[in-house]
Amino acid sequence: MKLKQSVLIMMAAALPVVSFAASEIPVTKDTATVQAAPADTNKVNRNDLTYRISSTATPEQNRALRSVATKVDRNAVEVVAPNADRYMDRKEVAVSPVESTTDHLDLVFPTVKSVSPTVEKAINMTIKKYVAKVQNDVEKLNAKEADKTNVVMYYDVKTDKNGIFSVLIHTYKMRDRDANGVNYVKGFTFNTTTGRQLSLYDLGGLNKKELVNAIENNQDVKNQLGGEVNIDKMPTEFYTTDDYSVVMVLQQDVDTIHSAGTVYVPVGNLRDRQNDVTKK
Repeated sequence: MKLKQSVLIMMAAALPVVSFAASEIPVTKDTATVQAAPADTNKVNRNDLTYRISSTATPEQNRALRSVATKVDRNAVEVVAPNADRYMDRKEVAVSPVESTTDHLDLVFPTVKSVSPTVEKAINMTIKKYVAKVQNDVEKLNAKEADKTNVVMYYDVKTDKNGIFSVLIHTYKMRDRDANGVNYVKGFTFNTTTGRQLSLYDLGGLNKKELVNAIENNQDVKNQLGGEVNIDKMPTEFYTTDDYSVVMVLQQDVDTIHSAGTVYVPVGNLRDRQNDVTKK
């Protein structure tokens, strides 16, 4: 779908104005920890009981949407201050949130800073295109539907080390008069040296049989799924950890029953086929 120029301009305008000078990037001197910055007091207060994400949703639905939105502040890693040396070597990027709120849409997505303008542009444009598509699709749907679709978006940085930046963007949708919403999780994994988005194939590849084996070998995952493992179509979304291990995403109402929610399946380092968890 062709992106509207106006949407991209709006999102670009929402980005904080930060100098490209490396000395002004918030960095850490330690070599181990990823640090989360204190909450921005200028952000929307999602705990305010008067805050309404949707003007057409019921008070109960707005309360449910707010409860999802507050997860942004409670659980997700939004801000990453990279190690100074690794930042200069393009092994890490700096990460901060961008907010875009309109009626029916409460969007929080990441923007990165890199010592390389090329890397920074490549990563940010890929993420912004995805966010713009979500926004465009919902606005078009709401323009013709009486029952509006309400969206809360937030993200969680899974790793920003060793030349890999991996982030999950969660999109929770609830239509007016629906009792429950549905969560969709989009994974983005980038090479921070080049800015290229990495595919599952780049990380070693995985087929459906191997995924099912990984599920069968993980009792916690089987318990979450609550029954027989039945993967009709190979999932596409994933994230990576600090050691390049891959975690597959099973989508709510697609790969799992609604009550199971989103389920995450560790499949190990797919380049180490001698010790991965995809074999019986």
